[in-house]
Amino acid sequence: MYFPQLDSVRGLSFIFIFLFHALRVNYDSILLGNFFSYLFSNLPLAIDVFFILSSFLLTYLAMNEYQRRGNFSFRNYFKRRVLRIWPLYYFIMLLAFVLFPLAAKLLNQTISLPEPVYYLLFVANFYTAAHVFFLQFLWTISVEEQFYLLWGVSLRFLEKNLYAIIGGLLLVSISFSIYAVLNDVKTYFNTLTYLLDFGLGALAAILFFKKSRAVLWLSDLSKTSQVLFYGYLIPHFILFYFLNKYTNGDSNEFVALVNRYIVVIYVSLLITEQVINEKRSRIFEKNRFLIYTGKISYGLYCFHGITITFINILLQYLNFEVVNGLLIIIYFTVNYFISYMSYTILEKPFLRLKAKWRRI
Repeated sequence: MYFPQLDSVRGLSFIFIFLFHALRVNYDSILLGNFFSYLFSNLPLAIDVFFILSSFLLTYLAMNEYQRRGNFSFRNYFKRRVLRIWPLYYFIMLLAFVLFPLAAKLLNQTISLPEPVYYLLFVANFYTAAHVFFLQFLWTISVEEQFYLLWGVSLRFLEKNLYAIIGGLLLVSISFSIYAVLNDVKTYFNTLTYLLDFGLGALAAILFFKKSRAVLWLSDLSKTSQVLFYGYLIPHFILFYFLNKYTNGDSNEFVALVNRYIVVIYVSLLITEQVINEKRSRIFEKNRFLIYTGKISYGLYCFHGITITFINILLQYLNFEVVNGLLIIIYFTVNYFISYMSYTILEKPFLRLKAKWRRI
């Protein structure tokens, strides 16, 4: 079953991530600058949306496979993940570790590359040394690949214990995050931080598939309830802006943690509402631009660092200055075209092969 509205959510999430990496604003010069600066600092929460969506869709497909086939094929599951992720990912690796260094040498430029093994083996989220910008955010793919392996094994061999496993994921993630706050441990790139996202995404999929009472209330929201539900994040971020403003130290870190947890829970509920509620707002599934953006979002995400980096290098070489608003449009347009070509030429052939390994 295809949910175009979830592609739309994914597309919107990429736009938030892109803006966080590309947009530069002097908040001191605008009205409510401090508040908008706080909102901007929360844009990376869109990464959590990616993780929740991945977990939700993979789990939902697995539940359907168990229902229709009576079992779950880890082999087919893994092949589908490989065909979706590896071709473009290793193409980026070829660019980063072979072609770009050659080009930099010819142009007498330096390029700060990481140890390749971390990226080639999908453990780049554990590489903390400074390195070239366009590779840095691919840590998220490592996190997803690590979860895909863990979750595939769980779906194949521990299907009757999924609730317990999800509970374990949540417990480990929350415990680690609290420990990290109290001991000043960095959490942003750590897989344990995002087990909460994956766990809640999987839980939402199971509850939706089983039409559990825990989520059925989302299928019959009144118009007033829908307005309040869809608009929840507005008062949420206003509240947490003030909580963030008037706390410091560990208290501030815990405020940020609670903020993230509530957003992750809300996104999990929103995704569930969008697939279970026949009276839902159709804005997500009718927006063709966002749907297509979501469809090619993997390429958009992988290429946008390269696009930003090389456009900046080109402008610097030509000694051109471009205002930030126009520069954002240039970044986005060029990246969209590159990702469209990648999707059409590189990714689609493998996606057709991926379809052959579907069992439902």
